[in-house]
Amino acid sequence: MLRARISLLVAASIFIPSVAFAQLSVCGVSPAEVQPFGGFGVDVTTLDAPAQMQVQLTPGVSNYLQFEVSSPTDVRIEATDDSGVDPVMVLLDTSGNELASDDDGGGRRASRIETSLQPGSYCAKVYNFSSNNGPTTLQLSRWDMEPVTTGGTAGGGGVEACTASTPASPLVSSGPLNAALAGGEQIRFTRDGNVTYHRFTVDNPLALTITAQNTDADPVVRVYDNAGNLVAENDDFDGLNAQIDMQTPLQPGDYCIAVSALSDGAQPIDVEVRKFDEKAFLYARYATGKASPPIGGDFPIDDIGLLTSTFSGDVLVGKDARWILFEVAEPSLVLIQGIGNGGADSQLYLYNDRGQQLGFNDDSGIGGASTRDSQIAAELYPGRYLAAVLLFGYEDGAASEPVRVSLQRYVRPPK
Repeated sequence: MLRARISLLVAASIFIPSVAFAQLSVCGVSPAEVQPFGGFGVDVTTLDAPAQMQVQLTPGVSNYLQFEVSSPTDVRIEATDDSGVDPVMVLLDTSGNELASDDDGGGRRASRIETSLQPGSYCAKVYNFSSNNGPTTLQLSRWDMEPVTTGGTAGGGGVEACTASTPASPLVSSGPLNAALAGGEQIRFTRDGNVTYHRFTVDNPLALTITAQNTDADPVVRVYDNAGNLVAENDDFDGLNAQIDMQTPLQPGDYCIAVSALSDGAQPIDVEVRKFDEKAFLYARYATGKASPPIGGDFPIDDIGLLTSTFSGDVLVGKDARWILFEVAEPSLVLIQGIGNGGADSQLYLYNDRGQQLGFNDDSGIGGASTRDSQIAAELYPGRYLAAVLLFGYEDGAASEPVRVSLQRYVRPPK
């Protein structure tokens, strides 16, 4: 449980409207965080050859590279994975709106975005999904130029639809899958190879959870019906591991699971098939900050009560999010910080008591571009709010890390 340390010397600080924090931005961030592509700027429309630059990727740090388009152009942006990093690419307009994104579309862990752009300025946001440091080569080109990445079918990523004629191993030795999973049983197996297929039959409506784990392989899971129609798929549910949660049950019939490796098909992949569990599904969302737990439920929440001025406390954060409940009694600007003191790489989510997400931050940029601390500033009405503290890139089995949570409240001075 958190221990609150409330300042009794100052009832409240002077309110600073959030607009006071606003700055002119490029691609939704401070201009200081943006650099022209290649260091000098590029107009992709007029390129004679692909433009390249190298960027050092560090976990938790985003790189913003700006480029120009002078007439309607088919544009390709790529980031390689030669050094073992896992680049993620996001295409932004100058207001910071996301236009496209990609993780492994370049093959293996490389990323590639191909899209048509109108004249204007754009930014390629590139960050590292893996926990290691390393360089990536960024290439900006048009579709008529040679790409630097191999494309999504490399490394086992290419998967053909599983039909009734596709060779596949039986998921269970005999009978429907319903009987094999009765009573909470699970089916577990380990497989290797670029793509494997596993067939099963459903005799009554059945909702499933299917997981595939091994980050070195970067697995992808797909489910097909007997005609080869894609029913569900997932890549990178939890880090590079994959998971499908079927909230809509499969209807009686024959189905097939395809398991593939985007990165290394020689690596084993641990697969588990079990009945979909609504409570476990919701708990997983709370544990990852994707949704807030209901107040008064049985998911752990640290209640610090009414926020009068400031709060500071240390929490140990591991695989699951730590949730903090606080209340404000009057319109306030609340500044929330997750401070790792140079160690932990914290993330913050903010929700109201109705479960609506109000904010998210990974790297605040305070204290230098490479800071791993997080920060949210939000103008809040009277009510109760939930803040989640997580660790970026946490790996199973790793030790919990301390994060200092700081909340500061500002109010308008009386007239």
